[in-house]
Amino acid sequence: MRNRKAIVSTAAILALVASVPTASAVTTTPAAESAASVAAAPSLVLPAASVSGVTITPRQAGDRWTITIEYTLRFSSFETRNQFPFETWVDLWEQDSDDDDLILRGRHVNISPSAQTRTATFTTSSERLHTELGAEEIYARAFVKNKETGQQFQTNSLRVQIGV
Repeated sequence: MRNRKAIVSTAAILALVASVPTASAVTTTPAAESAASVAAAPSLVLPAASVSGVTITPRQAGDRWTITIEYTLRFSSFETRNQFPFETWVDLWEQDSDDDDLILRGRHVNISPSAQTRTATFTTSSERLHTELGAEEIYARAFVKNKETGQQFQTNSLRVQIGV
């Protein structure tokens, strides 16, 4: 238990001061950058969860919309082995020319670190989705957060145009 607290404390401090690279599919896109950071400090790269494959499927029935969002969470073997507590959630956004509008916020769900596909479903009215003139473009933003270190990662879905 003492080692776990030391590891978590060190990881949180290093993440806050940004002196050690974190490894994640979200934060290290080019393979060359990832290899360079691992080569520079192979034993100091912080393990990191990732969110990928975010898809959004809207379905309309009269004035009601059901919007299904699917995404995949992956965790490092370090996170799985040490059973870090995580939480995940999904938010629904509408794209605007200036600032995007948060339409619906998903509830935070506590999870254990294991690879998993998640599904979130929102049900709402056309009125709530209709934030501007013309058709709307909506997208989802999926999150995963390590509750001990505070590391948080997010990924957006592609935008989907709907007529409301």
